[in-house]
Amino acid sequence: MASTKKIAVVIGMMNKTVQSKQCVFGHLFLFFLGVGAGLGASLAKRFAAGGYSVGLIARKMSNLEPVKAEIEQHGQTALCVEADASDAKSLHQAFDVIRTKLGDPEVLVYNAGATRFCGILDLKAEDLQSILNSTVIGGLIASQEVLPSMLKNGKGTILFTGATASMRGSAGCAGLAIPKFGLRALSQSIAREYGPKNIHVAHVIIDGQINKPRQVKEQPDRDINSFLNSDAIAETYWQLHIQPKSTWTQEIDLRPSVEKF
Repeated sequence: MASTKKIAVVIGMMNKTVQSKQCVFGHLFLFFLGVGAGLGASLAKRFAAGGYSVGLIARKMSNLEPVKAEIEQHGQTALCVEADASDAKSLHQAFDVIRTKLGDPEVLVYNAGATRFCGILDLKAEDLQSILNSTVIGGLIASQEVLPSMLKNGKGTILFTGATASMRGSAGCAGLAIPKFGLRALSQSIAREYGPKNIHVAHVIIDGQINKPRQVKEQPDRDINSFLNSDAIAETYWQLHIQPKSTWTQEIDLRPSVEKF
């Protein structure tokens, strides 16, 4: 489909945590990037505000509809597609729908992933494989879906969401660190191969908790400034996208001013 519209695709409006009854290492944190209040929604709204028609991909349509409605209230375009980032066929079909209804994406934001927090002896191989499928394999497939048209059009941006665990593996966090290490390596490899072809690839390390209402509510005594603001994070993604090509960033880390590192 030929189109003069600018198209951005955001994958991962809500991440998932793989759990089992054997996961008993320390305190179990469940990280949800909810469509109504998390990073995925903030990213979608920021790129829509920047003039992009936005393709939204998540496992549940109910996670997408509220942000779609908010985007459309401002006269902008959003297309919701239900797909599982861990399922290659599902992801391929989602991109087929987006290309047919919107056109070729100029921007890909890969915000999907999964994790399981537990000790090494409790981390099942099948759980890790599922996590890798959502985080690394899904990121690879999504990139392969958009790169041909970006090459054809002579430009494009691919942004990956990382975490503290992208840089170091901590006790009880192998289920997060292993896939995040892999996603970081994927972003570096694509950047080195396609940066010279005018495709900007960047990896954003989120070092801390995001100010999702659930997280804030569960920690009432915590200083709100110790959370990362999802809208502020989304603004950073936008600035990465519009960076002059003479000063492209490949990796950036974001954290609150009070976060220890």
